[in-house]
Amino acid sequence: MIEEIPLADEIRTGVGHRLNHPWQHCTSAALSEKQLDDFSDSTIGLLLRGKRFRAIGAYIGWIASGGTVSPQIPGCLLDLGTCLELFQASAIVHDDIIDEARIRRGLPSAQIAFMTSSPAGGPKFGESAAILWGDLLFAAANSYFASAVKGLDSARLQALGQLYVTMQAEVAYGQYLDLFAESRDLTADVPPSKESAMEVIRHKTARYSVVIPILIGAALAGATPDLLVKLEDFSTPLGIAYQLRDDDLGIFGSQELTGKPSGDDICAGKRTVQLAVAWEMTDDEGREYLQRYWGAPDLTPPILSNIQAIITGSGARAAVAKLMNQHLNQSQLILDALDVPLEIKQQLCAFGSALVNREN
Repeated sequence: MIEEIPLADEIRTGVGHRLNHPWQHCTSAALSEKQLDDFSDSTIGLLLRGKRFRAIGAYIGWIASGGTVSPQIPGCLLDLGTCLELFQASAIVHDDIIDEARIRRGLPSAQIAFMTSSPAGGPKFGESAAILWGDLLFAAANSYFASAVKGLDSARLQALGQLYVTMQAEVAYGQYLDLFAESRDLTADVPPSKESAMEVIRHKTARYSVVIPILIGAALAGATPDLLVKLEDFSTPLGIAYQLRDDDLGIFGSQELTGKPSGDDICAGKRTVQLAVAWEMTDDEGREYLQRYWGAPDLTPPILSNIQAIITGSGARAAVAKLMNQHLNQSQLILDALDVPLEIKQQLCAFGSALVNREN
């Protein structure tokens, strides 16, 4: 688990300190931190919460590639971790607008916070301000990336820049695939597709949540092309397992632990692997119920419970859990063959377990 990674708390602390000053590299003679703090006053709490898995992933890639953390964690690594956390914050702000989500990390989502802070503006103001705040977070992420790579040689800078740009493009494409899938009505003729759901996972969260953080941390440490390929082989099935677990929490997780309402993915109409497998494994009555209520407005707790019962009772939840563990085991087998010191392997293994065996 994450406690088995000796410097995880130090990574969180160092990144957390930087996130207390997210705009410090964004200012100019015409724009002060105070102005950006005032803009962010109603939403900044969203940025200060989070598990910091992406920052820890960058650390994992760093140490796997021979990067040193003695006598202290390098500032460039903490800047890179901060960049990844700011980028994720930007992505989820925009994602919550698309999904019309009202709760994030146990707080009002950005558009709700902005709307509440200026009631006269209404929902339109809330959404518009949240889009702009997401853009600001993206600018802040870029500013910390620039700080992280300052002084690097051109080859290493090119490798890092390519990974960072690729991550941005993949998230946009994965989000589009997700949005396109949700735009199609569930019918017997157009059933939910497991293959399509897995494609969204591969392009969206698996890459930017797990694969790219590990690779970009490794590249910062000067990893060889061969090691980068091996780390990608290790992290890709791990990233898929991570998202399969995340989707399970989106259906069955409690708000107290996840910071989002229970059944949130059902309400949002997410085309998850769980839905596709349940559609295949349940009976006609179950499919009719899923077609009627998956993503319907104003779902009541009893209806959500019935949908959860269909997923569990059909065997779909267990089947997806088995798929998740297969990907985790595949990742661990690749890790076993990785030529890194045993203590580093143990930290990579602990990171994988923490991503999958979690309740939030």
